Amino acid sequence: MHIDIHSNASADLHRLRKFAPEAVASVLMALQQLQADPLALDKLTTHGSNDLAGTKLNVKRWESARSRRGDLWRFRALETPATTYRVIYGYDWRARQMCVLAVVSKDEFDYDTQSDLGKRIFADWRNL
Repeated sequence: MHIDIHSNASADLHRLRKFAPEAVASVLMALQQLQADPLALDKLTTHGSNDLAGTKLNVKRWESARSRRGDLWRFRALETPATTYRVIYGYDWRARQMCVLAVVSKDEFDYDTQSDLGKRIFADWRNL
């Protein structure tokens, strides 16, 4: 399975790299491991905790987003420097394609579909 990283999510990572380089490295390592994992799709679309080569992922569906278009999710890489960051992604089941749409601190992401960040994520997902 291929996981794309949207340009806005890349910009998030670039911004985070300035003050949380270990967290960025943890997120990138998790994404790399997911690319190589034949069970990645199941791990990224199953609510709860999943093991990824020794890293625990906590996965949740963005429930309030379901009515607005889509299968949007978030994961956290637990017990890493990235634990307080959310990786927001969309899953297109028809294409079996994942796209990372944002990487943000939990303080910046409250699942509000009408926040500036929520609007950005929906616009990016809609325009793919």
